[in-house]
Amino acid sequence: REVRAPGEPFWVKSNTNSKRVRHIPLSAAMGLSVRQLKEQLTAHGVDFSTCREKSELQELLEEALAREAPKGSPTGGTSGGSFAAAPPSGGSGGGIALADGGFAVREADGRRCWVEFVDGHDALCLWADGSDGIVAAAELQPEPTMPVPRPFHGTFETARTEAFLSGRLLVAAVHSGAAQSKAERLMILTLATEEVTSLVDENAVFWRGAATELREPHLQQLAPEGAPSLAMVLPLAIDAMRVLSHSQGMGSDVFIGEFVTALGEVEEYRKALEARSVSDAALLRMEQDEEFAASLAADKVAQEAAQAANSLDEAAAALSAVQAARDQEAEQLTKKRRLLLDEFLSEQVPPEGSSTARLMLRLPGGQRIQRTFGAQDKLSKVRRWAECCPWLPETSAHQDLKIPAHFELNLAFPRRQLASHEDEMALSELGLAPSAALLLIDRAA
Repeated sequence: REVRAPGEPFWVKSNTNSKRVRHIPLSAAMGLSVRQLKEQLTAHGVDFSTCREKSELQELLEEALAREAPKGSPTGGTSGGSFAAAPPSGGSGGGIALADGGFAVREADGRRCWVEFVDGHDALCLWADGSDGIVAAAELQPEPTMPVPRPFHGTFETARTEAFLSGRLLVAAVHSGAAQSKAERLMILTLATEEVTSLVDENAVFWRGAATELREPHLQQLAPEGAPSLAMVLPLAIDAMRVLSHSQGMGSDVFIGEFVTALGEVEEYRKALEARSVSDAALLRMEQDEEFAASLAADKVAQEAAQAANSLDEAAAALSAVQAARDQEAEQLTKKRRLLLDEFLSEQVPPEGSSTARLMLRLPGGQRIQRTFGAQDKLSKVRRWAECCPWLPETSAHQDLKIPAHFELNLAFPRRQLASHEDEMALSELGLAPSAALLLIDRAA
């Protein structure tokens, strides 16, 4: 290993002399430190004065390298179940740098990690289970390619169709398509574990693609918080799906737990489909039974509605008959009372100077009327007065006088009923002279 300044990458010696190169391949841009990125941008004549983040420097360098690369030259990517994660090349000698942002394997146990940064003789490593730790750089070997589950070659829609037809879960890994971020590197690290790769290859269809390859509705479902995103998808039909879970970052243990849960939901959905699956004849019979039941129900509703309408008609007819009887009774009562009015007005008025009885009558509606009778007039005359009072000249100002069809007369004080057998008695005999207050009481009330 060469002696280097702090912050520079390690270089692994090959059989020939290694040397630092000024221009690096496009796939190695992710492995450079901020200082190295600035050196490369300066060498390519790119202005980076407006950049504030390391990712911005990486994007500028990748754009510059892409412009200079000849057509058809490789730029890294995924193919055949592996992810090209090449760190900076060591020149003609073939040495590979252990640098910031690259992948590595610890020689002691073969565990893969992502190297966040290298500082001196140590490296900060992030592991697939979500843990991290400081590891001596000498114990690590750079990993130029990372194994991932066998990818489906095609669009997301065709991958979903394949998953539905084969009755398997669909695992979708959505990346940004630009410079690889820390989250995307950790997603690759999660997928690179042997247990995850084996589980996905045996039980699911694995699709990996850029967010730009997805239709907007699919992108909103698979990566609602943006790329990168790892989603578990249950295919409901060739053109329908339900996203069971999605996450921008998870360790291998979490991924395995969610994957097993998703497999359970796929199995439950499959069983539900089988339970609902019936023969065409049985389905037709079921539909016919439902239609027959619906027809019976409609007939019953129509019959009940007709009965209800008949009942309403009968009730209306009965109510109309009652009202007609009441109207006829009221008309007859009015005629009777008008005859009483004529009889009452034809009776003699008491002569002047004779004894009188001044009576005040209070009606059920609260109105008060009064009239002067002779002391020798009989109570029956007072009853006739009470019945025909609404039509008398002195009560013409009262437009709302109503006399019940059946009433009784009471003396107000002391309170007592004037019975019908007293009708032939003189008012003086009844104690109603020279004055008295009477109450007209509605018997129906």
